[in-house]
Amino acid sequence: MTRLRACVAVTGLVGAALVSSAAWAQTLPSLGNLPSNDPANAPANASANAPANSPANSPASGPLPGYLLVVGKATDRVKIGGYAAALAPIYASHEGYYLAIGGVGRGVTWLEGPWRDRSIIFARFPNREQVNTFWWGETYRAAIRKRDNAGVFSVVALEGQRPTPFEGPDAAYLIVMTASDGTPDQQALSAQASSALSASIGKSGGVMMNSDESNLFTPMEGDSVFDRIAVAAWPSKAARAAYLESPDARAAQSLRQRAGLSVVATADGVPRNQAPPAATTQPVPAANPARVTRP
Repeated sequence: MTRLRACVAVTGLVGAALVSSAAWAQTLPSLGNLPSNDPANAPANASANAPANSPANSPASGPLPGYLLVVGKATDRVKIGGYAAALAPIYASHEGYYLAIGGVGRGVTWLEGPWRDRSIIFARFPNREQVNTFWWGETYRAAIRKRDNAGVFSVVALEGQRPTPFEGPDAAYLIVMTASDGTPDQQALSAQASSALSASIGKSGGVMMNSDESNLFTPMEGDSVFDRIAVAAWPSKAARAAYLESPDARAAQSLRQRAGLSVVATADGVPRNQAPPAATTQPVPAANPARVTRP
């Protein structure tokens, strides 16, 4: 079975575990069967999966940050609330913090793909090694038990290719996740789509935060069906909106959709000191089937 067929069969995978109670509590259904959070799964060398530099965005000098990208859906909001409440001091001990956090209608908008009701967390750490230290550390290993059977999560770790360009409430992010079926033609289209994305973002004043070369990310939890994951940033929502309305953005979109599965969302920046909101029992917003884009 090809990666793309697997993706269609599982419809609901992606994403992560740095969970904000309100973000997950309000929007988080199923991402499929997830592997255990056994520390034995920790990579022996955290830098072994470090991505190469993107040719479209030469890295600036300075320390390269590490990121955790979270997409998920909660099934037990009470448990998720307790889990989220335990996270702040753990993050702080690893100098981690949220760059973006929210659900549909609360800072997150899904533009492509079938997942219209997922929440997104995008968090920053000083470097890629700290992502591993946070994730596999005893303190977080204990905290993660609080969300057992409380939802479906997948964690993807990324290495920045330059210092974080924009952050805070004015920052605007674009998350692009794609998968081809593995055939030579599809892989070639995927590479073209990647180059078009990087070039068009650079022309718009945006910055690629990580390399989107094939398989240069680390699934920390869950079974990611994607072979490319890219995050771009702009200094403002208006700048991001201008890019999304541009012919360059439409051309890049056409290429990646021809290459296979394309799942794209925007996420708005939050203040650096923003903490996870309190848990809520508000109903999960219903997805609008008419707006779902299926490659």
